[in-house]
Formats: sequence, structure tokens, C-alpha cells
Amino acid sequence: MRAEEIRTTLTEEAELLMEFGEREQELQQAVLRRDWPSVDAHVAAMVEQSRRFVRLDERRHELIAGAKADMGLRPEAPFGELVDRFPEADRQELHALFRSLQVLVLKVKSMTRSIDSYVRGSLRAAHDVLGEVFPDQKGTLYSRRGRRMHADGRAMVVDRHL
Repeated sequence: MRAEEIRTTLTEEAELLMEFGEREQELQQAVLRRDWPSVDAHVAAMVEQSRRFVRLDERRHELIAGAKADMGLRPEAPFGELVDRFPEADRQELHALFRSLQVLVLKVKSMTRSIDSYVRGSLRAAHDVLGEVFPDQKGTLYSRRGRRMHADGRAMVVDRHL
């Protein structure tokens, strides 16, 4: 019974992660196109998917903890040790499902890092360009008397002697 519940939960988690990965690819394309309304829609949908995944993951942990207790294993025993106590048919399928879940997690992490790297690079480039175009707003400015001035868009006199 526990093996079937764990199998179902692992399968649901894998399916949800695949959907999340597909949505993340769509998000990446929207970011590259600079289609901000689509980005907002994808992020909102991904937040909901994340919540569903957290609930499934909590359920999986509860099922595994219960199965470990039923089989007399210590709570910190690895998943593989638990699965090895199931019948052979369940064992192979559970190991395969768990491995596929781990691979999907790595793929999603990789895609997330890729999007993060692109966005951070774009923001840094935009910041650097704006700093060169508007140097008066870049950092702390000082008056002729040495007092700190707030950066604003006022014209600056660079040289009074022509």
C-alpha cells in the first residue's frame, strides 16, 4: 500500500516538474522577446505550480517517513534503503521514478540559473550604460565648497573659463 502511494506521489511530482520546466522555457522566451505581460502571466502560473509542488513534496516526505516507521527504519535512513525493503517489482519502479525526479530537478535548476544569469547580465549592462549616459546621477556629488549634493538632473558647470 505504501509503495503504491509513494509511486503515485513521485509520478505526480515528476509530471508537475515537467510542466514547470515547459512553463519555464516559455518564460525564458518571453524574457528574450521582452514580452513583459507574458512574463507576468508565466510567473503567476509558476507560483501556483510551485505551491502545488510543495504540497506534493510534503506529502511524499510524510509517506516516506510513515513507511520507514512501519518497516522499523530510522527516520534519517536513505530513500534507497527503504525502497530495498519493498518487493522487487515495486523496487525497480520506485528507484526509476526517484532518479527521474532528481534529473528533472537538475534540469529545472539549470533553466532557472540560465534565466537568472541572462536577467542579471541585462540589468548590469543597462545600469552601466545609464551610468555612462547620466554620470551626474551615478554616485555622490560635491558642491564647489565640498558639501555633499544630491544627484539630480540639473546641468553641471564643468569649466567656467572658455
